[in-house]
Amino acid sequence: MKVKVYRIGGITGIFLVFLTLLLLIILAIFALPIFLILMAIFGGYVLLKYKVKSFFKKIWYRLRRKKIKIEDASTNGEVKINFAKRIEIDDKKVETNNINALLDYLDENTRAFAYYLKKIGAEFREDGIYFKGFKIYPIFKKSYPINEIIKLEYPEDIDAVVLGLKGEPYEPKFLYLIPKEFLKDRMSISELRRFEINLSTF
Repeated sequence: MKVKVYRIGGITGIFLVFLTLLLLIILAIFALPIFLILMAIFGGYVLLKYKVKSFFKKIWYRLRRKKIKIEDASTNGEVKINFAKRIEIDDKKVETNNINALLDYLDENTRAFAYYLKKIGAEFREDGIYFKGFKIYPIFKKSYPINEIIKLEYPEDIDAVVLGLKGEPYEPKFLYLIPKEFLKDRMSISELRRFEINLSTF
Protein backbone atom coordinates (compact mmCIF):
# COMPACT_ATOMS: atom_id res chain seq x y z
CA MET A 1 0.00 0.00 0.00
CA LYS A 2 1.44 3.32 -1.05
CA VAL A 3 1.06 6.39 1.10
CA LYS A 4 0.60 9.61 -0.74
CA VAL A 5 2.42 12.57 0.71
CA TYR A 6 1.19 16.06 -0.14
CA ARG A 7 3.62 18.89 0.15
CA ILE A 8 2.60 22.50 0.19
CA GLY A 9 5.18 25.00 -0.74
CA GLY A 10 5.63 28.27 -2.41
CA ILE A 11 2.96 30.93 -2.25
CA THR A 12 0.25 28.46 -1.11
CA GLY A 13 2.31 27.40 1.93
CA ILE A 14 3.06 31.00 2.92
CA PHE A 15 -0.63 31.86 2.55
CA LEU A 16 -1.72 28.95 4.76
CA VAL A 17 0.82 29.86 7.46
CA PHE A 18 -0.33 33.47 7.34
CA LEU A 19 -3.98 32.41 7.51
CA THR A 20 -3.31 30.17 10.51
CA LEU A 21 -1.50 32.94 12.37
CA LEU A 22 -4.29 35.37 11.54
CA LEU A 23 -6.93 32.98 12.91
CA LEU A 24 -4.90 32.49 16.09
CA ILE A 25 -4.57 36.25 16.57
CA ILE A 26 -8.31 36.79 16.02
CA LEU A 27 -9.09 33.96 18.47
CA ALA A 28 -6.74 35.49 21.06
CA ILE A 29 -8.33 38.94 20.62
CA PHE A 30 -11.80 37.51 21.29
CA ALA A 31 -10.69 35.13 24.05
CA LEU A 32 -8.63 37.65 26.05
CA PRO A 33 -11.57 39.81 27.23
CA ILE A 34 -13.54 36.69 28.20
CA PHE A 35 -10.54 35.39 30.15
CA LEU A 36 -10.06 38.75 31.87
CA ILE A 37 -13.76 38.96 32.78
CA LEU A 38 -13.70 35.43 34.24
CA MET A 39 -10.55 36.24 36.22
CA ALA A 40 -12.13 39.46 37.53
CA ILE A 41 -15.30 37.60 38.58
CA PHE A 42 -13.30 34.89 40.33
CA GLY A 43 -11.01 37.40 42.04
CA GLY A 44 -13.98 39.50 43.14
CA TYR A 45 -15.73 36.44 44.53
CA VAL A 46 -12.69 35.36 46.57
CA LEU A 47 -12.06 38.89 47.83
CA LEU A 48 -15.71 39.49 48.70
CA LYS A 49 -16.05 36.11 50.42
CA TYR A 50 -13.11 36.64 52.76
CA LYS A 51 -13.76 40.35 53.32
CA VAL A 52 -17.39 39.73 54.24
CA LYS A 53 -16.47 36.72 56.40
CA SER A 54 -13.79 38.74 58.20
CA PHE A 55 -16.21 41.65 58.65
CA PHE A 56 -18.91 39.51 60.27
CA LYS A 57 -16.33 37.76 62.47
CA LYS A 58 -15.24 41.15 63.82
CA ILE A 59 -18.86 42.17 64.45
CA TRP A 60 -19.56 38.88 66.24
CA TYR A 61 -16.40 39.26 68.33
CA ARG A 62 -17.41 42.76 69.39
CA LEU A 63 -20.92 41.63 70.31
CA ARG A 64 -19.61 38.75 72.43
CA ARG A 65 -16.85 40.75 74.09
CA LYS A 66 -17.53 41.82 77.67
CA LYS A 67 -17.66 45.58 78.03
CA ILE A 68 -15.87 47.02 81.02
CA LYS A 69 -16.73 50.38 82.49
CA ILE A 70 -14.05 51.99 84.67
CA GLU A 71 -15.21 54.70 87.06
CA ASP A 72 -12.67 57.20 88.33
CA ALA A 73 -14.62 58.21 91.40
CA SER A 74 -12.39 57.00 94.21
CA THR A 75 -10.51 59.19 96.68
CA ASN A 76 -7.85 56.65 97.61
CA GLY A 77 -6.66 55.64 94.14
CA GLU A 78 -8.69 52.40 93.92
CA VAL A 79 -10.26 51.58 90.57
CA LYS A 80 -13.82 50.27 90.46
CA ILE A 81 -14.71 48.02 87.52
CA ASN A 82 -18.31 47.26 86.51
CA PHE A 83 -18.87 44.38 84.10
CA ALA A 84 -21.73 44.87 81.65
CA LYS A 85 -22.46 41.13 81.53
CA ARG A 86 -22.96 38.55 84.25
CA ILE A 87 -19.73 36.74 85.09
CA GLU A 88 -19.95 32.96 84.82
CA ILE A 89 -19.58 30.64 87.78
CA ASP A 90 -16.67 31.75 89.95
CA ASP A 91 -14.91 28.82 91.62
CA LYS A 92 -18.18 26.89 91.28
CA LYS A 93 -19.72 28.87 94.16
CA VAL A 94 -23.37 29.39 93.39
CA GLU A 95 -26.41 29.16 95.62
CA THR A 96 -28.24 25.94 94.69
CA ASN A 97 -30.15 25.51 97.95
CA ASN A 98 -32.63 28.22 97.03
CA ILE A 99 -34.62 27.77 93.83
CA ASN A 100 -35.26 31.50 93.35
CA ALA A 101 -31.59 32.43 93.83
CA LEU A 102 -30.56 29.67 91.43
CA LEU A 103 -33.00 30.77 88.70
CA ASP A 104 -31.92 34.39 89.13
CA TYR A 105 -28.29 33.35 88.73
CA LEU A 106 -28.79 31.43 85.49
CA ASP A 107 -28.49 33.26 82.16
CA GLU A 108 -31.54 33.58 79.94
CA ASN A 109 -30.84 30.48 77.80
CA THR A 110 -30.05 28.24 80.77
CA ARG A 111 -33.13 29.47 82.62
CA ALA A 112 -35.28 28.61 79.58
CA PHE A 113 -33.58 25.19 79.53
CA ALA A 114 -34.44 24.70 83.23
CA TYR A 115 -38.10 25.38 82.48
CA TYR A 116 -37.91 22.89 79.60
CA LEU A 117 -36.68 20.29 82.10
CA LYS A 118 -39.62 21.17 84.35
CA LYS A 119 -41.96 20.54 81.43
CA ILE A 120 -40.55 17.03 80.92
CA GLY A 121 -40.60 16.02 84.58
CA ALA A 122 -38.11 18.03 86.64
CA GLU A 123 -39.33 19.42 89.98
CA PHE A 124 -38.66 22.96 91.19
CA ARG A 125 -38.40 22.47 94.94
CA GLU A 126 -37.55 25.11 97.50
CA ASP A 127 -33.96 23.88 97.77
CA GLY A 128 -33.24 23.40 94.05
CA ILE A 129 -34.11 21.50 90.88
CA TYR A 130 -34.67 17.74 90.96
CA PHE A 131 -34.74 15.43 87.94
CA LYS A 132 -34.98 11.63 87.94
CA GLY A 133 -34.12 11.50 91.65
CA PHE A 134 -31.05 13.74 91.40
CA LYS A 135 -30.59 17.30 92.59
CA ILE A 136 -29.31 18.75 89.33
CA TYR A 137 -27.61 21.79 87.84
CA PRO A 138 -28.73 22.66 84.28
CA ILE A 139 -26.24 23.52 81.54
CA PHE A 140 -27.16 24.36 77.95
CA LYS A 141 -24.74 24.53 74.99
CA LYS A 142 -26.17 25.68 71.67
CA SER A 143 -23.52 23.92 69.55
CA TYR A 144 -20.71 21.40 69.69
CA PRO A 145 -17.29 22.94 70.28
CA ILE A 146 -14.79 22.50 67.43
CA ASN A 147 -12.59 20.11 69.42
CA GLU A 148 -15.65 18.17 70.69
CA ILE A 149 -14.66 18.87 74.31
CA ILE A 150 -17.49 20.22 76.46
CA LYS A 151 -16.47 22.52 79.30
CA LEU A 152 -18.70 21.93 82.32
CA GLU A 153 -18.80 24.40 85.19
CA TYR A 154 -21.02 23.31 88.04
CA PRO A 155 -21.40 23.87 91.80
CA GLU A 156 -20.25 21.25 94.27
CA ASP A 157 -23.50 20.78 96.19
CA ILE A 158 -25.43 18.94 93.45
CA ASP A 159 -25.94 15.27 92.58
CA ALA A 160 -25.79 15.54 88.79
CA VAL A 161 -25.61 17.87 85.80
CA VAL A 162 -28.24 17.84 83.07
CA LEU A 163 -26.66 18.99 79.82
CA GLY A 164 -28.67 20.13 76.82
CA LEU A 165 -26.87 20.26 73.48
CA LYS A 166 -27.76 21.98 70.19
CA GLY A 167 -31.17 23.19 69.08
CA GLU A 168 -32.91 25.68 71.35
CA PRO A 169 -32.97 25.76 75.17
CA TYR A 170 -36.70 25.00 75.10
CA GLU A 171 -36.15 22.13 72.61
CA PRO A 172 -32.61 20.69 72.76
CA LYS A 173 -31.56 18.00 70.29
CA PHE A 174 -29.54 16.02 72.83
CA LEU A 175 -29.96 15.60 76.57
CA TYR A 176 -27.46 14.10 79.03
CA LEU A 177 -27.86 13.29 82.73
CA ILE A 178 -24.36 13.01 84.23
CA PRO A 179 -24.12 11.88 87.88
CA LYS A 180 -21.59 13.76 90.01
CA GLU A 181 -19.22 10.81 90.40
CA PHE A 182 -18.65 10.83 86.62
CA LEU A 183 -18.46 14.61 86.21
CA LYS A 184 -15.27 16.27 85.00
CA ASP A 185 -14.53 19.89 84.14
CA ARG A 186 -14.00 18.85 80.53
CA MET A 187 -15.74 15.93 78.88
CA SER A 188 -15.60 14.66 75.32
CA ILE A 189 -18.67 13.88 73.23
CA SER A 190 -17.71 10.19 73.30
CA GLU A 191 -17.67 10.24 77.12
CA LEU A 192 -21.12 11.84 77.22
CA ARG A 193 -22.81 9.25 74.99
CA ARG A 194 -23.31 6.78 77.85
CA PHE A 195 -25.33 9.40 79.75
CA GLU A 196 -27.64 10.38 76.88
CA ILE A 197 -31.37 10.43 77.60
CA ASN A 198 -33.76 9.28 74.88
CA LEU A 199 -35.89 12.35 74.16
CA SER A 200 -38.53 10.29 72.37
CA THR A 201 -39.69 8.96 75.74
CA PHE A 202 -40.95 12.39 76.79
